[in-house]
Amino acid sequence: QGSQRPGMAGGLVACGELFEIAAETLDADLGRICTEMPTNGSRGSFPADLLQPALYVTATGASRALSNRGLCPDAVLGHSLGEYAALTAAGVLDFEDGLRLVSLRGKAMLNAARRNPGGMAAVIGLDTTAVKGICDGIDGAWVANLNSPTQTVMSGTDEALAQAAEACREAGAKRVVRLEVPIPGHCPLMEPAALEVRTVLADIRLKEPICPFYSGVDAQPHTDPAEIKTLLVAAMTSSVRFFETLAAIQAGGVTSLVEVGPARVLCGLARTSVPDLPATSVGSDAEAEAFRLASTKAPDALAGERAE
Repeated sequence: QGSQRPGMAGGLVACGELFEIAAETLDADLGRICTEMPTNGSRGSFPADLLQPALYVTATGASRALSNRGLCPDAVLGHSLGEYAALTAAGVLDFEDGLRLVSLRGKAMLNAARRNPGGMAAVIGLDTTAVKGICDGIDGAWVANLNSPTQTVMSGTDEALAQAAEACREAGAKRVVRLEVPIPGHCPLMEPAALEVRTVLADIRLKEPICPFYSGVDAQPHTDPAEIKTLLVAAMTSSVRFFETLAAIQAGGVTSLVEVGPARVLCGLARTSVPDLPATSVGSDAEAEAFRLASTKAPDALAGERAE
């Protein structure tokens, strides 16, 4: 969440079919939400309860833009919600099941946030260990995302975040930025949402992946569907160990990364975390075709796919 932008799926032909499925499954016009551009020069807005499905559809459409050109991943990982698109790309999660799951996940997280209000804040320029130490000393504050060695996201109640932000500034952080998300994600405040996700997952069949799935919960590769279900539930209340997962996927033999979806945020994090791994983004058919041409010239150009 946070990578959405107006018209984000406008350049993805594969999304057309996915929007039709979404209309039948969710009774929602994701096509309009994901392709229309605002006419008043604003950034546009996404209904809170449809934001996660909109991002999931867009990332899956970008992934299909690659697979339709014969480009398939050797390994996948995702950042938070992106894990669902990554699992769909790896053949673990059927698109329709994923759509229902992320829709439930989004609503459950919003409901949990109404019961336990709070938010998230990014700390830039302070060691992750220092941020964790600060959060450990403040009731109601937790480390949510380990994005890079110099960028950590905190989660918690509004009061606890304000205290933690001030402590991080005093400890030498270059910046502390409150994120525009309405939930305190990836912390114990999301336990009610985790229980709902577990209940829905129990009735969904996950398949064995065509390639290893690297989980942000433990920064390890997984191929067992039962383990993956457990990890998806745990991810609701656990820190996203993103830069550690990038290091693990590099150690596993991946030699380049592709971010699929509407933004390039993860490419930036990858360049900071694993600077010797080339990273590129694909968010349109034109970018997918350009990547196909590049990989034809350099056979090892596609060594991994990363779904946001």
